[in-house]
Amino acid sequence: MVGEGALKLRTVRRWLPELLPVVGLWGVVLFSFWLIGPAARVLAGGDLFTYFYPYWAEATRALRAGRLPLWDPYLFMGVPFLANSQAGVLYPLNWPLWWFLSPHRALHWSIIIHLWLVATGAYVYGRTSLRLGRLGAWTAGAALSLGGYLGAQVEHINQLQALAWFPWLLFLYDRALARRLWRAGLPLVGLAAVVGMVLLAGHTQAAFISLLGLVGYALLRLRDGGGARRRLGVLALAVTLGGLLAAAQLLPTLELAGLSVRAGGLALSERLSVSLSPLYLARALLPGYVRPVEPARIEYAATVGVTGLILLPVAVRSLWKRHAGRRDPLILAAVGLFLSLGRYNPFYWPLALFVPGFAHFRVPARWLALWAFGAAMLIGVGVERVARGEVRLGRREWGGGAALLAVLLAWGGVGGQADPVTVVGWLAAAVLAAGAVWLAQRGRRAGPVLLAALLVAELALAARTLPRARATAPQAYISLRPAAAHLVAAAEGRTVPDRFLSLSALLFDPGDLADMETIYSSQLSPAALYSFVVAAKQREVLSPNLPLALDVPAVDGYDGGVLPLARYLALQRAFLPEEQVSLDGRLRENLTQVPDGRWLDLLNVRYVITDKVFDAWVDDVFYDLQFGARLAAGEEAVVADVPPLEATALGLVSYLDGASSLADGTVVGEVVVGFADGTVRVFALRAGAETAEGLYGPAVAHDQATVGGHYWPDRPQGNDYVTRLRWDEPAVPVSVMVRALLPAGELVVRGLTLMDERTDAFQPLLLSDRGRFRLVHSGDVKVYENLDVLPRAFVVHRARVAAGEREAQAWLRASDIDLAAEVVLEGQAVELDGDADGPGDEVRVTAYAPERVAVEVDLAAPGYLVLTDANYPGWRAWVDGDEVEILTADLLFRAVPVGAGRHRVLFSFAPRAVRVGAWLSLAGLVALLALLVVARVDNWTAPR
Repeated sequence: MVGEGALKLRTVRRWLPELLPVVGLWGVVLFSFWLIGPAARVLAGGDLFTYFYPYWAEATRALRAGRLPLWDPYLFMGVPFLANSQAGVLYPLNWPLWWFLSPHRALHWSIIIHLWLVATGAYVYGRTSLRLGRLGAWTAGAALSLGGYLGAQVEHINQLQALAWFPWLLFLYDRALARRLWRAGLPLVGLAAVVGMVLLAGHTQAAFISLLGLVGYALLRLRDGGGARRRLGVLALAVTLGGLLAAAQLLPTLELAGLSVRAGGLALSERLSVSLSPLYLARALLPGYVRPVEPARIEYAATVGVTGLILLPVAVRSLWKRHAGRRDPLILAAVGLFLSLGRYNPFYWPLALFVPGFAHFRVPARWLALWAFGAAMLIGVGVERVARGEVRLGRREWGGGAALLAVLLAWGGVGGQADPVTVVGWLAAAVLAAGAVWLAQRGRRAGPVLLAALLVAELALAARTLPRARATAPQAYISLRPAAAHLVAAAEGRTVPDRFLSLSALLFDPGDLADMETIYSSQLSPAALYSFVVAAKQREVLSPNLPLALDVPAVDGYDGGVLPLARYLALQRAFLPEEQVSLDGRLRENLTQVPDGRWLDLLNVRYVITDKVFDAWVDDVFYDLQFGARLAAGEEAVVADVPPLEATALGLVSYLDGASSLADGTVVGEVVVGFADGTVRVFALRAGAETAEGLYGPAVAHDQATVGGHYWPDRPQGNDYVTRLRWDEPAVPVSVMVRALLPAGELVVRGLTLMDERTDAFQPLLLSDRGRFRLVHSGDVKVYENLDVLPRAFVVHRARVAAGEREAQAWLRASDIDLAAEVVLEGQAVELDGDADGPGDEVRVTAYAPERVAVEVDLAAPGYLVLTDANYPGWRAWVDGDEVEILTADLLFRAVPVGAGRHRVLFSFAPRAVRVGAWLSLAGLVALLALLVVARVDNWTAPR
């Protein structure tokens, strides 16, 4: 008993000094990220808010409901959820956060936990593999977790999660090599588990960089001897077992990648995009203290502070002279910096052209992850050498170092246009760091401690320019804006909520902006308040993935990875010009006007959200210019919904296009207004004539204005003319129709407004040649309802069978196809030429869940049941219990043949890739346990 107690005491004495620095690293990380941790503020306005938060909200709901989220019906008209690795569904460290915390708090605590995890990994690696003292290893951990690279990537949570394991990969690989292969036991199992964690984190490029970094590290370690076969065998076994553990994620993701926009690889320009320019290199490595890092340059943030840069040559000199076997961090840092140059590096081009992995990812600047790790470890080495008194700098070294630093600072000032305060900060940091080195050289123990403290302080100060400094109030995530509230309320009680489409460039100011400033200006910095306002606008228009957080289905979404599906873009190309098709799936920022109503009907778009930035106020009367009608001779457009208002006049905003040869007085159109008492008034519109009805301007072409990179109709000015059509007595209009009568060109009506000139009351009307709409909400933004929307499930009795995607696109582009009555099918389908109307057909969706849809139909004649959700491998269908093939309808959707009579149709999603992957993951877990047991038995039976 005494011996056992003494052993425990020795164990405690051995590990307690190692735990204290780890706890210290937790304290430093927690203090540095206090705003988004204990202070409960949030990062809003970037990917964490608009991309990851919706995914985490859906995953949280699914986990708490006991459901594995396989399918997402809310974005892109249906896409796989689990197969999109960026959702991180199977990443184990997400589960407790999803279970115990709200989604937005889970995101922010995950940032803190993983920064501490990477700091601890760097400390452990420094203590074991580099044999650093506690101060040097602690400084390395602090430099890595607080440095610019990881600090700038906190909004890419899955990238941070994957990179947090990189130091552990190297540490466990070294530990596994310390024993024979079959005795490696726990280190080898740990290495395989960490490989699995990197893969499950969900950022494929970060996993590629981490694993390639591990392979490079293993190759570097071959110079230490000990048998190349054994060293590479440990690596191969660990990666294989780690891949098996992650198979439940990898197989569905690989299947999705084969059907995504990245299936054929990226264009070369995309592969080389976001490369680190040599001109900006020094500025990327130097800290900023005042000016926030621009979003376009966030990928280039890789500072380790001026103090860190001074310590780097100290470490390099020491390793080059005395510790050649520990140059691995130096080589990793150099390779990372070299590859991050991308398009500016001639050696990167063949990699991007021919090497798998390099050919499938953008942003070569992300190779700075290796630089960040290597530089942090070198900083730890530098502090260690200073602490051990191994640094002896003479005048030549001081002079050379000062000259080198001066060149770097000048380079940084030119490349990054640094402000004067930042330049002064660089000089001050350089003087203080040099002073700390000088103290250490004089044998003062405070010198190394001052270096570590100065580094942490400098990185904390530089963090003011990184995203976390703009942390704002949590209401940015949890408040419900009026337009979004309208959609949420409309979806309540409906078995299948209808979709919406949002069009806004976020150029509007919230109506409650003054209230926001009053409430939050005393609590938030100007940058944080700005983030709050931007988040409010994004929640107002629900962009780009926020619909998923509220369970409101949208037509589009956003993804920079394996989504959207290639077929989703193929469908977009059927009704949009190529320049409006975005590879990341967004429609909101690319559409110049509301698409044709027949497409909105097919896509189940009931609601359209737009802002009021390009509407107009004329003589204190508001004109809604979102829709409008372009009418050639004989064409007419009707206002679909005329709200009741006793009015005295109708205001009209219009212009003539392509009719410059018309003589003054030529009748170009007429406006027919019907009233509640049954009377009808016809108003003639004449070119260049001033009539009793008002002035109609000369026939001239209409200009376009460019705003924020998008083409929008200009405000009523210049070539737009505002006409007031008056009647004798106040009356209530019930119908308004505009007809074009001009012999050449087009009459373009941009907006109509009823007005009561006695009280200055007015009511905008919607005249559209793209469908029938009515306004259902008007606030900061407008919400329109599409009055002709098709239900999510409907039956057609006419079908064409296309040979492939191109033929299907051609037929769908044809103007003679009635998308509500005819379907274009692919596969083993049978053409139908039945009645377009299908009188007597009944279609009712009885159950609608992400992975299961039930529909009851009663048909007078055979037809196809069309469900306008995306078709994808893994979806199966049954009609009255008999399985039938699901056909691809209208390029993207699902269709099944149904005979006459009453039937029950069931759609279910159970992808084979998930099942096979789950079994492989289970096999990998069993293999790891078996390896652990074998190692234990071998250790027990080995001679002592």
